[in-house]
Amino acid sequence: MITLHGKRVRQTLEEILIPEKSALVIIDIQNDFFDAEGIFAQAGRDMALAQARLPTMRKLISEWQSLDLLTVFVRQITLPNGRGDSSAWLRLKVRDGKSPDYTLRGSWGAKFCEGVEPREQDPIIEKLRPDAFLGTSLDMVLKANNIDTTVIIGANTEGCVESTVRSSAHHDYYTIVAEDAVASSNAHFHDASLAFMKNRFLVEPASHILNTINRNLQ
Repeated sequence: MITLHGKRVRQTLEEILIPEKSALVIIDIQNDFFDAEGIFAQAGRDMALAQARLPTMRKLISEWQSLDLLTVFVRQITLPNGRGDSSAWLRLKVRDGKSPDYTLRGSWGAKFCEGVEPREQDPIIEKLRPDAFLGTSLDMVLKANNIDTTVIIGANTEGCVESTVRSSAHHDYYTIVAEDAVASSNAHFHDASLAFMKNRFLVEPASHILNTINRNLQ
């Protein structure tokens, strides 16, 4: 802990992970981004890393929920007939040949992966763009629950995860990334994104995050 301009600044994971002030923010753990039958896989994306990281994601979510800490589920949604897509956004969505209708509202691809289960009390935030804060109620939900720290997991590392990590910091949250609970269908981009985030944010293994939050609960 240091003091700058009269403000106490928490620095270490132990100082930052105050249980009642911390929320797990789960980004886009949905069938189209993880499953072999999903749109990303059908477009030729490599789902090996996503499949390998999914058990760690499930474990972190389950244990966080068991501690009765705020758990926020975020899901990407595409509206029917491109109603949420500008022409510029459609260009980005189809640049590698995949369908622009991934995570179409109401589809199997938009559903959370098996074993990733919101409880009745867990907020579910729907977004139309990678940044989970953009045009959503996420910031309001976090502030309503006196949260000042986010722990971010999910997919894709270089896309929706990194966009939300940056935005979390820009919204003045202490921001933590669970290193082994984020994934991408492009291992090179995943590694590059993690390298960037390690330079600016706290990036820690999921086990370290859970051990720390449990110690701070005692």
